[in-house]
Amino acid sequence: MGADSLERPLSASILAEAYGTFVLTLLGPMSITVVNNPGLFPIGPSLGLGFIGLAFGLALFIGIASVSHVSGAHFNPAVTLSLAYTGRFPKNRVTPYVVAQLVGAALAGFAQLAMVGAAAGRAADLGTTVPNFALPLPYFAALLGEVIGTFILVMTVIGSTSPSSTLHWGSSAIGLSLAPIIWAIGGVSGASLNPARTFGPSLASLVFDASVFNTYWIYLVGPILGGLLAAEIYRRMEVR
Repeated sequence: MGADSLERPLSASILAEAYGTFVLTLLGPMSITVVNNPGLFPIGPSLGLGFIGLAFGLALFIGIASVSHVSGAHFNPAVTLSLAYTGRFPKNRVTPYVVAQLVGAALAGFAQLAMVGAAAGRAADLGTTVPNFALPLPYFAALLGEVIGTFILVMTVIGSTSPSSTLHWGSSAIGLSLAPIIWAIGGVSGASLNPARTFGPSLASLVFDASVFNTYWIYLVGPILGGLLAAEIYRRMEVR
């Protein structure tokens, strides 16, 4: 997200985005698979949502620490679109970044499938995200949860990486913000906050679940709306 990353060759940035999204989409959803497969991972159910939130937060922190100087460490189409909206990211790089993120996520989904197999993955669709159908209005609740969660995440991304920010640990703040968002919203929507993060496990889950993409629109529309809303509000706050 730093200006120095824009000076890197696009090919290097694309590779970095694919790698970072791979890390996030492997380590995070794999933690869900562990929690939801007591037959293969007996300790899993006792770990719960707290473990999942920490896994995602630390995975994001690892990715940012590894390649933020190369690509800016978006790892999320909603983040890329939001930064482009604010003028802090070149619009001609949006499509290559998003494609790289989707490819990295897909590779992570199939890597997890190769490790745990279809039988294990079926318990949680390889850690993909679905609405909580026990709620009175599951689709609305999930969509609202994704909008709000992504709004908070992108506000953290934009604010902590702003040139005018006095915070010197922006990458840590972004990773730390993801965990409590998942703790709060995970039970409502799964707290994807990222179209690529849901895309990877869903694509791999098609091996055993043909309906897995039925609710994907929530995890495409919600994060993009939430991210753009954050970008617009932050843009208005920075107007002098």
